[in-house]
Amino acid sequence: MCKKYSSALLALALISLAGCGDNNTDHKTIRFKLVGDLSFSGEKASATKVFCAESGAFTVVNRDGTFVLSCEIDVPDPENIPVTGFSIEYPGLVPIRKSIRPVDGVSYAVSRWRTKPLSTRTFAIPKAQASHLEEINNDALTFHWNSLVTEDNSLATGEAQVSMAAWDTSIPTSPYDVSLEALYPPFPIEVQTNDNSTPYLRTLAAVYLDVDQLLVNPDKGVDFEMINEHAGRPFGEKLESTDNRVFRQDERTGVFVEQKEGILVQSNKLKGEISESGLWIWAKEVSSFGCIDFTVKIGDRLVEGAQFTVYDTNEIDSDQSMLYETYGSPGGTARLKVPVGKQVNIQIWIVWDNQIKTVRTSDLAPENCTDKPSAVTIIFPCITTADCTGDSFCRGGVCITPEHAAMFDIHEGDE
Repeated sequence: MCKKYSSALLALALISLAGCGDNNTDHKTIRFKLVGDLSFSGEKASATKVFCAESGAFTVVNRDGTFVLSCEIDVPDPENIPVTGFSIEYPGLVPIRKSIRPVDGVSYAVSRWRTKPLSTRTFAIPKAQASHLEEINNDALTFHWNSLVTEDNSLATGEAQVSMAAWDTSIPTSPYDVSLEALYPPFPIEVQTNDNSTPYLRTLAAVYLDVDQLLVNPDKGVDFEMINEHAGRPFGEKLESTDNRVFRQDERTGVFVEQKEGILVQSNKLKGEISESGLWIWAKEVSSFGCIDFTVKIGDRLVEGAQFTVYDTNEIDSDQSMLYETYGSPGGTARLKVPVGKQVNIQIWIVWDNQIKTVRTSDLAPENCTDKPSAVTIIFPCITTADCTGDSFCRGGVCITPEHAAMFDIHEGDE
């Protein structure tokens, strides 16, 4: 019987097992593009890189903040497309990692880029039975004498260099204040839970840790304390002891994988343990939510690579926190989850003629996801007649049917 090899070892398998063929005739390579406009320019843009997680391909962002990156992913089973990730990285900032379920040939819009600066510290690794405390914003990390190890799993000694960042996604108490951490939190687009459920989660707080050349000891870990100053306010309720779920973001796929639960203390503080470097979030499940179903088109053509971000608003109709985010609109559609009772603003980005275009909708409310979700169709101007269906043609950004053309004496190619 032929041995099976992962895609990473495929080339070696073909060499060492010549004559032992691949029986999976359905194997497919999905190719897609990331097209972005990161809304900044100059030196910062030209030092920013965007990476495809699966293939390792990358590009340097142009000085005007735009980029185009071709990615691909090998799919053994075309009926089961896996989640893949991409990242945006700039020296001294926490890497941004996002997840998509790619569709072959689709160009995905990537916009709205904001992250946190890294705080890098050096400290003496504590002696036996001792510990060392590092604070970042309102959060705290406790390094024990056996929290860090070397690559050969020996206890680290001497000095440690760590880089950290923290988020508190509390919304401001005044409508005239703005919290960038509430508007731009690490958001769990794709999750892997311990019970294999697919909950709607929102981030309460987050911490990022990189221990440089060392490793976190998985048997001991680094203790954390995350704080959300106004923990219950965004949800209209107090947090319960069961609101203690912790997730770590997988660096390749961008998926948030559930970890050992934390302990809720003082109603707005969570204590737990970091067992590996990376981005860790404290998340709350939103049980009472509705849906808004979007259809996105350019002319008559359905758009599969749209990006969506949902914001709730305060009493002066300003965005105050992010409620939902997703990349991709397979089949031209996307279902957005929104807490019940919220009036929301939604920003949509698409790739339009190899550029990013965006539109904003306001004062939308969700409906029941099962029986009658809210439905919205967004139509961007057509570019060419290829964006129109049937015998329609594109003129002035609008797809004109033959019937309307005859009615108004319009001819294809007229100015």
